[in-house]
Amino acid sequence: MMITQKDAKTTLRGVKKLLDESNEIVDEIRTLKSDRAQLQPLCGSLRRRLIRCGKQNCRCRRGQLHGPYHYFAPSKCRGKWQYVSDEELEKVEQGVADWKKQRKIDADIQALSARLKEIRREIAALVPSESTDS
Repeated sequence: MMITQKDAKTTLRGVKKLLDESNEIVDEIRTLKSDRAQLQPLCGSLRRRLIRCGKQNCRCRRGQLHGPYHYFAPSKCRGKWQYVSDEELEKVEQGVADWKKQRKIDADIQALSARLKEIRREIAALVPSESTDS
């Protein structure tokens, strides 16, 4: 099959465009991985609870509950809540926020990687493969 010069230029422009896009994607993935490395995630959620103590004459029996107390609930351990002191609260809040950011970054990286694979297939379709016919 004979490829005309016009077809070759069109193919070359298409391949160059796809390569430019793939380079942008690789740079973006690199940036996301760098951002992800800075995070200190805590996998779980932070809960705030008001507590009834159980003493007979306590104000909590009349509806004025104690607290709020903060608890960290790891996502993989049902019922394993851990008390969080006021001193640790900011650090735990940041860890939970970092975990949410990490999940978003991971989803973004996965989507970009899928697009990169798609670009490779498009390039392979544009570039004719050499046949080994003798």
